[in-house]
Amino acid sequence: MARSLIKGQTHARPTCLLIVLCLVSVALCPVLSPVKRASAEASGPILISEETSTRAVALDSVTRMREPFPLTSPIQWGTDKRTRIVLFAMHLSLQAGETASAVTALAEDGAHRVYPLAVEYVGPVPEQAWASAVIVRLNDEMNDVGDVLVRITYRGAASNRVRVGIGHLGGGPPDDAGAQPTPGSIAPAPPPQNATAGTLTTDDVRTLISQAVSTAVQLGRAVTVAVTDREGNVIGVFQMTGAPPTTLIRSVGAQGNGLEGMSVSSTLAAISKAGTGALFSTTGNAFTTRTAGFIIQEHFPPGVSFRPGGPLYGVQFSSLPCSDIKKPGLPLGLSGDPGGLPVYKNGAAVGGIGIEGDGLYGVDRDPMDFDQPFEEVIAASAVRGFEPPATIRGDNILVDGIRLPFTNVENAPTPALIPFGSLPGAVPSPFTLTSAQLSAFTPATIGGINGEVDTRFFPFTGGSGPNALTAADVERIIAQGAQQASITRAAIRYPLGSSARVTIAVVDVAGQVLGVFRITDAPVFGFDVSVQKARTAAFFSRSNAAAMLRGAGFASYADRAATDGLQLDGSIAFSARAIGFLHRPFFPDGINDTNPGPFSTPLNEWSVFNPGFQLDLVKANVVLALGGSNVPCTSIPGLPNGIQIFAGSVPLYKNGALVGAIGISGDGIDQDDIIAAAGANGYAPPVAIRSDQVLVRGVRLPFLKFPRSPEN
Repeated sequence: MARSLIKGQTHARPTCLLIVLCLVSVALCPVLSPVKRASAEASGPILISEETSTRAVALDSVTRMREPFPLTSPIQWGTDKRTRIVLFAMHLSLQAGETASAVTALAEDGAHRVYPLAVEYVGPVPEQAWASAVIVRLNDEMNDVGDVLVRITYRGAASNRVRVGIGHLGGGPPDDAGAQPTPGSIAPAPPPQNATAGTLTTDDVRTLISQAVSTAVQLGRAVTVAVTDREGNVIGVFQMTGAPPTTLIRSVGAQGNGLEGMSVSSTLAAISKAGTGALFSTTGNAFTTRTAGFIIQEHFPPGVSFRPGGPLYGVQFSSLPCSDIKKPGLPLGLSGDPGGLPVYKNGAAVGGIGIEGDGLYGVDRDPMDFDQPFEEVIAASAVRGFEPPATIRGDNILVDGIRLPFTNVENAPTPALIPFGSLPGAVPSPFTLTSAQLSAFTPATIGGINGEVDTRFFPFTGGSGPNALTAADVERIIAQGAQQASITRAAIRYPLGSSARVTIAVVDVAGQVLGVFRITDAPVFGFDVSVQKARTAAFFSRSNAAAMLRGAGFASYADRAATDGLQLDGSIAFSARAIGFLHRPFFPDGINDTNPGPFSTPLNEWSVFNPGFQLDLVKANVVLALGGSNVPCTSIPGLPNGIQIFAGSVPLYKNGALVGAIGISGDGIDQDDIIAAAGANGYAPPVAIRSDQVLVRGVRLPFLKFPRSPEN
């Protein structure tokens, strides 16, 4: 559950926390009606009410609960336990140098007693410039008085009065003569229907390819070039004359283990590189395949012993070609091989470009040597005129104080441009050059938060059975998560202090998707990953997880877990963070010279292409999918797009029974955890069975980890 840091007179963070949450509780109107607009033009501030009554839009500033408000808060965050509530106002903006004391508040009960309410904070609502938040402390003389009418006054101008229940709802004085509802409006507007996945045109694609091939010619290299739109749809491929038709998957693992030594099409490798740059990047961060390779290895940063695994350890096996969620997937999943860059237009992420031609598909094991592979040089030259804003590049973003890489190419070549029609090579069949495709997402607002949904998973649905999650449960869970995201400081997004943009998924106990919601500008890779995380938590928390593993041919992993005291019989509620901790080549994570976790390969066999159970689960069907077969990624029904082994999910319970899980992916893994916890509020597992109550080899497993200062 998120912390609301209301202490004494300091309320900046809780205000941000509650602003968005409060907007959820109301039926928000896109515009004000003519009558309401007349009220809005009054000289004083306007307290916001529900759409159909004068009852205030208000929340307890700590618990987030709606009215009626108790006089005494169940949680003491400040110097006393008196309840604070948040009201919302229009036409209220403090002048320079003014404090909350410039605003006063009064409440009148049904006996016409008037209570001064101390105003402890007044400030703007993040991303809702038309509204301000006002936090007031309930008067010590109030008890179970029922409805009161509350007004605020600023610079001698009094607001309308809104109704608030103290102790219970009902009673209280009648509404003022002529009083009417004063709901607010929301902004910004969601994206239009039938939007495309970015704004790349066919001419843009030709330009990108021409710039890439012109540079390759200058360097004397023959390569394959791929371009995708923002959602990973292939919109252009060009194969130069003499370009290697295949490339070899190779890293530090023994050849023949996992995917090590597997030969794949250079075209497919280039597409995965392009798609990675596209799916990873947003208006707040621009990441490349070099960035990806930096955050998926056994240590973070790579090569530094006694450091935990990369924050996105395992993400390479997402958005796979066999996924039932991300369609189309990327042929080889997400790529960590340098040579894939995002493509931007006017500061907006619109796609990606990938270059393959050196015959090897791997990761940079030594980021300190600042090598400049020609694939990356060509990609950097290709995006001239399509670069991201410098401030959001990966090399301006720090994770745990470690600067991420973007590209090692400081000054890209600028050769004379060869016209597209004169380029040496051709567009291979069955590809054509085209513009950005229609987006898979349509606009939606959940819990007052703007975002997008895929109509395959919307409207939200419920599970089956008398104790299953209902559609209303799913909407509540997703709304709670979205509201928390809106006040959680993103870890990997500019400008600093931006709220986290994530995808939120809810599945039932069998892995069936009940709902997915992508907050506006959340990275697209999180669409598949959020479902993977949710399914991972649900599957490993099931009572028959071990039996299902054995039945699918993975008895060795079930046996290794059992040796560590993990029966996988439903007695432990596992998060994705816990399963990831058990899936590292060191146990505990980051401690060199230790044995691997029960789901990992040993270090002498390990590589990013042979991590253990995660790959073994999907390998056979990924290969089939690359050959054109329409198959799920695994033979286990509840895991059709595989599992994910980095943080960001919580199993869900009703009446003490497992009913599903929530998964989050977007702007930082600790942020994912706190958003998952907020979404699971009211559906969290019993504390006694959480994974953090369990010791394995004398080491306590994790469950969740929150950011140190989560909220703006």
